[in-house]
Amino acid sequence: MLRKVVTMAASRRMLRVVPLICGKHFRYCSSATRPQQTLYNGSVSTESEEPILQRSFKNVMRRVPSPVVVVTTASYQDQILRGMTCGSFTSVSFKPPIVSFCIQHPSHMHELLLQTKHFAINILSKNQAHYATRFAKPADESKDQLQSIPYEEGINGAPILADVAGVLECKLHDVHTVGDHHVWYGEVLKTTELRDEPLLYFARTYRSVGDEVFMTAFEDTTLLFEDWTHAAHLRMAWNYIKEYGREKATPLIKTGIKKYNEQNKDKIVRGYHETLTVFFIHMVADAIKKCDHPDITFEEFIEKQTYLSDKELLNRYYSPHIINSHRAKMMFEPPDKHELP
Repeated sequence: MLRKVVTMAASRRMLRVVPLICGKHFRYCSSATRPQQTLYNGSVSTESEEPILQRSFKNVMRRVPSPVVVVTTASYQDQILRGMTCGSFTSVSFKPPIVSFCIQHPSHMHELLLQTKHFAINILSKNQAHYATRFAKPADESKDQLQSIPYEEGINGAPILADVAGVLECKLHDVHTVGDHHVWYGEVLKTTELRDEPLLYFARTYRSVGDEVFMTAFEDTTLLFEDWTHAAHLRMAWNYIKEYGREKATPLIKTGIKKYNEQNKDKIVRGYHETLTVFFIHMVADAIKKCDHPDITFEEFIEKQTYLSDKELLNRYYSPHIINSHRAKMMFEPPDKHELP
């Protein structure tokens, strides 16, 4: 059962005195697209002014620390349970207690919330970056995202994740579409006290919340091994290359993989592979260079560059006797089938 209830005001006071936990980079729930016009100081900005305003806005907002939360809801009749990592969560009112969060549109989560009209805001603890990473991934329309994740049902059926720092159980109060996001307002029906220090993010660069917690978990080697997939390797390389450029990112990628492998050496089968690593660094960097949308999210990037997820990609460039050789494992071997792009 959930532990004793505290008031919304008490929960907020506790949140305000918690020190930063996760603080290197700032990230949003999702990347923003550029609107045609933006109100600024009572006037409408032109298209030429827009990038300057957006950069200024990012520079301000990335320095505002915020808790990382997972919003959950469920339609048990349809067997759909879903969660979404979000960093745009805030309190709006105390009388009545109202909170808000934002969802980029279009979104399966938005449609499900309109159907259920109830949700839980799970405030993650400092040791739950893996939850933030998992629920930052796009969900299949009919998939149960909470499969194999411990939870209990809240007062109106919304899933409550196990051992989170705190919980706000809400019903729909209102929802609006503003720019490229849906802004959700929830009336708080029940609160669960903070039982641990919450996971926070703070800024140096401007990334999505999912990328921030993923990269922090990777760098701290706290990323669950089951989440260290091929897609995770691509996400890690994409983040480093986007931030530092290929040349500076390459040693960070190599060192990071070796450090993570050492931490999980009891689970690693093949170990670090120099040719494999350099090959995908090159492919990801090349794809980024060709991308014509600098503010694209990783999920959008992969949707456009589907070949990076193709299991046969490596085989198109290397013969098995080359890529599986000890020499290729220890030092970079150029492809023998096709030249790199």
